[in-house]
Amino acid sequence: METVRIPESEKQALMALIPTDAAQRVEIGTLGPQGTSSEHIARLLLRCVGDPGSCRIVLKDTFEQCMDALVGGRLDLALVPHAYSHINAFYMHPGLEPVSVFHGSTPEYGLAARTDFSFHEELLSTEIVATHPAPVPMLRHHFDRPVKLATVSSTSQAAGHVASGRYNIALTNEQAVEQYNLKFVYRFFRIPMTWTVFSRRKDLNDRRSA
Repeated sequence: METVRIPESEKQALMALIPTDAAQRVEIGTLGPQGTSSEHIARLLLRCVGDPGSCRIVLKDTFEQCMDALVGGRLDLALVPHAYSHINAFYMHPGLEPVSVFHGSTPEYGLAARTDFSFHEELLSTEIVATHPAPVPMLRHHFDRPVKLATVSSTSQAAGHVASGRYNIALTNEQAVEQYNLKFVYRFFRIPMTWTVFSRRKDLNDRRSA
């Protein structure tokens, strides 16, 4: 079941940053391209906090780009999963602050291949699996053999590389599988995860003068 669980206090804090004026739109950045778990959660989140039309999801190639755009005022908010290994850079940045922390489960993850590719588990000894670094531990828990990896910037990009023929197997999510017309050859599970929405720190000058 697709769920986002956001405490009422966290929801209210986020809604306070979304204008009621239809002429204004808040831009929330997260990891792209289309088909990432981050994009999936961003869409679910916006449905939870009000009219999705009041916000626009902006997909960036990396979370570092999200942070740079947020600091530079080119984004209003940034959505970051706690599985991102460098999320501390967001928390430690003096110009940013967390607005809301909530729970959101990803789409189902698994190994995917093109529909004409014949998969069997022994191929994991020879084939390279395209994957984002974050879900790599899934392979260690499900297979008792080392797996050759090609790390990429997102689960969606991993699926895209398989669709283009660059690799034969990707560790990716259900949303990307559908987008790139792949098939799951081995299913894992949805990943229950926590997320933070960041904004620019509006009281920075007050804190410096305190």
